[in-house]
Amino acid sequence: MPARAQQDHVVVQMAANEKAARAQEHHFTYISEERSSRTGGHLWKEKAVETDDGVLRRLLSVDGRSLTPAQTQAEEQRIEGIVAHPEAFRKLNANHYDDEVKATQLLEILPKAFLISSAGEENACTRFSFRPNPAFQPSTYEERVIHVLEGTVSIKEPEDRLCKLEARITQPVEFGFGLLGKVNSGGHFELERAQVDPQNWKSVHISVHVDARILLLKSITRDQETTRTAIHIVPQHLSLADAARLTRP
Repeated sequence: MPARAQQDHVVVQMAANEKAARAQEHHFTYISEERSSRTGGHLWKEKAVETDDGVLRRLLSVDGRSLTPAQTQAEEQRIEGIVAHPEAFRKLNANHYDDEVKATQLLEILPKAFLISSAGEENACTRFSFRPNPAFQPSTYEERVIHVLEGTVSIKEPEDRLCKLEARITQPVEFGFGLLGKVNSGGHFELERAQVDPQNWKSVHISVHVDARILLLKSITRDQETTRTAIHIVPQHLSLADAARLTRP
């Protein structure tokens, strides 16, 4: 098999494996440390438990300071309110922007939208660089944004699982001659994954910094740094009440 075809095959197989893994909908618990617009620019440390209804989070500390007894009680009451009245929680999570879903979409079109070349190894993973393929014609707004990306993708072989994806926006993209919105150049996205048990992988670091003014794709405007540790799989179809108990120290 020619070198380029072999590279494309590895990327295609990895993207298929990542998509298949997501389809299994395994859920995890972990400690998350996040600084983003959601946290108001503060560093929030949270215990998170994934459920069919969304990710239930318990705040543990802010900017390295543990919660006061009053704050801890308020957090317990907030979670009890979610368990007792889950409708708003479900609605919020139905519209949640999932970085891993977007990354999977990018991985799926990599071989046809980009030119891929070998870039050595990194942390025992095979590394490839990618840049836009001028022959590719984007057909959606999201593909137009994706097509101005360039970066690297690292793959663990022979498992063919994603180790790391790094991408940056190389030029601005306008929608409706700038009337509907614009994604500025210079933004970047990073997703790093790790194996947490013999069958499962999970994202351990997410970095998103995108400068955009968009009417149709508001969720693309992002500024986030998240690190996850102490990752463990939890039973499927966990109730919110059970998840709330798991978040307690």
